[in-house]
Amino acid sequence: MKKILLPIAAAMLVSACATGTGTLGRTSGEGINAFTVIREGVKMQCRAELNQRNEWRLVALAMTAQKQAEVEEQICGCAADEAPNHLTAADMLSPRTAVANVTVKTVTTCVGKVLKK
Repeated sequence: MKKILLPIAAAMLVSACATGTGTLGRTSGEGINAFTVIREGVKMQCRAELNQRNEWRLVALAMTAQKQAEVEEQICGCAADEAPNHLTAADMLSPRTAVANVTVKTVTTCVGKVLKK
């Protein structure tokens, strides 16, 4: 998964240049920056992280496929939103490891938040 992340991030940057807007086609004025790339990386890696967690597997057994997808989306959305809050200066120097480290931290936080609801 880590090997795939860097080419995807690079492709996103190249596509931003190709659109001429520099914002990956976004119209809300939200441009691409390191935080955006890390947020997207965390969101992509979140499901893999969830499937490795025993507590998630146990809870998911009691859910329908539709409910499981909804809860996964809530958790991964939360993890992506929380990612900038968990970044350190060292993480910004190495985005590849930053995504992995931040994903673990944010998924742990968000699983607790979402499953307590």
